[in-house]
Amino acid sequence: MVTYQELLQRQIIKKIETTEKEKYVSFHFDNYKFDLDSATNFLAANNTKYSVIAGYYAVLNVTLWYFVKFFNLKISEEDTGVHTNCLIVLEKFIQEKKLKLEIVNLLNLAKKEFVSFTILKQKSEETLPLMLKQSADKRKRYTYYSTERRLPNASEQTEEAKNFLENVVKPYIFIMEKLKC
Repeated sequence: MVTYQELLQRQIIKKIETTEKEKYVSFHFDNYKFDLDSATNFLAANNTKYSVIAGYYAVLNVTLWYFVKFFNLKISEEDTGVHTNCLIVLEKFIQEKKLKLEIVNLLNLAKKEFVSFTILKQKSEETLPLMLKQSADKRKRYTYYSTERRLPNASEQTEEAKNFLENVVKPYIFIMEKLKC
């Protein structure tokens, strides 16, 4: 797997120009809000496929928003794709002591805020990248055909999409919105 340092050296991750930052922050902020609203609306319309897809993009866009807003990092889609590049950046930053403590506190707060939310890893801070990965996996499941992955029946899909929004998407966004560097 590509490392954070390699992404920096190849300028796949780079500091954003001051003149572009405001627009880039606004772009990802507006997108994650729109995607979250869309996911909720698609679920209400019983369109589970697009609810899951929009939920995934809400998670991805809030991650991009966070790194540009607080670290001035622009994460490109080059090479392994924007999702994998975001995952690499997130995995690196959760190791910083101050951020790690903040994440653990926010995960515990999310457990109180979202009744069914569960911290998924023994090292709590590693739950955040896992949630990002789960979001991508869920989107792939609903987007691409595979003989290994099959979708549940329609009523199970609705429940699965609802659980995804309530237990992954909303808690992840809750944490990222409150996470300060």
